[in-house]
Amino acid sequence: MPDTDGRRKRGNAWTLGKSHERGDLILIRCGHCNIKRWYEPSDLIRLFGDVDIELIDGHMLCEKCRNKEFVRAEARHLTAMERVGIRVRRLAEIRVVRRVVWKDEE
Repeated sequence: MPDTDGRRKRGNAWTLGKSHERGDLILIRCGHCNIKRWYEPSDLIRLFGDVDIELIDGHMLCEKCRNKEFVRAEARHLTAMERVGIRVRRLAEIRVVRRVVWKDEE
């Protein structure tokens, strides 16, 4: 196999859109506090756009330990038997917070 220096070939990215078409769920796991959460790809598309699943890793914040360094995402195609005990988190709303910052002039 040729050496790719850790880079993947262009066009082989597994995107959120492909996961949605296939019926996958996205597992997001924090390696620091060992918490797992399941998401629908369509909800994550509304937040991040149709990006490669590996690009989510550094952008999601763990709600428990407030760390994004150890968060990893992967797509999983589950059988009906595997999906029975899973709680899927759904996007209820997106809130935009505006903060006012003042500056004193002299």
